[in-house]
Amino acid sequence: MSGLSAHDEYEFHDRREAGHRWLWLVLRGLGIAFWGLVTFALTFVELVAEVVAPLLLMLGGLWWALGQVVAALPIPPEIQPMVQSFPKQLVAGGYVLTPSGLIVQGLWLLAVVAACRTLNGIIAKQT
Repeated sequence: MSGLSAHDEYEFHDRREAGHRWLWLVLRGLGIAFWGLVTFALTFVELVAEVVAPLLLMLGGLWWALGQVVAALPIPPEIQPMVQSFPKQLVAGGYVLTPSGLIVQGLWLLAVVAACRTLNGIIAKQT
């Protein structure tokens, strides 16, 4: 005999399993916190993009349509200089804004929304 009773052997085995359970719980908690932060960041980006994308699309579309209407109007010669000053691009904060650029940026933001939703769905299924 080894000098240990059957009771002592089970007690040692239980302590070792308790240590593994504690480590598993800590790792599980860290994993939940990490994926929670990732989900938070994706959701935040998604919400901001959901608000900004339609604004960019509408502004770009309206600007483009207004430019088309102004160009198609029969304009008297005395008003020509004012109509020709209709902006085809704006520079704001070092950025050049155009109607087509606003539309493209709005579409890119819609793609960002779709990507965030897809990644959030994948994360939800994995955890």
